[in-house]
Amino acid sequence: MLEPQAGTPPVRETPKWTGILTHRDPQGRFAVRFATDWAWFEIDRPWNLEDARCEGVGAAPNPEDPATVLEMWVAPLGFAVRADDFGDLRESVEASLEALDGCQVLGTEDIVIDNLVKFVRVYTFREGDVTRKRQQWLIYAHTWLFSLTWQGSTVEEYEHWYAMANQTFHTLDMPQELMFATDRDFADAYEGADAAESGEARDN
Repeated sequence: MLEPQAGTPPVRETPKWTGILTHRDPQGRFAVRFATDWAWFEIDRPWNLEDARCEGVGAAPNPEDPATVLEMWVAPLGFAVRADDFGDLRESVEASLEALDGCQVLGTEDIVIDNLVKFVRVYTFREGDVTRKRQQWLIYAHTWLFSLTWQGSTVEEYEHWYAMANQTFHTLDMPQELMFATDRDFADAYEGADAAESGEARDN
């Protein structure tokens, strides 16, 4: 904390990088970089498919403020996403935001590249008496949902740490094999391989 002049409020120091640590998903589904001095934790939660897990990593710049947090996780969808699923997926994303108390969407971007569908949302919402702020990427790729979220416990905390958190968004790396799986020219071949392994193919 910088020393304020008399009669002025305290001025916080700008967050600075002291090191970078790369987290690589044990199953090779993604890699992402975080600041080394943030408080790291593993994410392993039940998902909405039977016996499925939501898996990833999170990091908080201040362990005493766990609601200011950066999270990256991946979960199975149970089907292979196609570009024409965009409308249904968008409705699901919007419904999840509408379910948040006092949600105000500040920025949106929708991207469809072959069979990869990406939603970018920046929004605020109420949790108790506090207004929180988030930036969120939701990426539907082949049979997976990837979620990367930066949340500030308050709007002020969001903005204070944003520059560091935003660097993590730009370091997200997904494997080349997954990118091939989202290519429309390869989609039928990938779905055929999945069907042979699982015995369950999605209806065309």
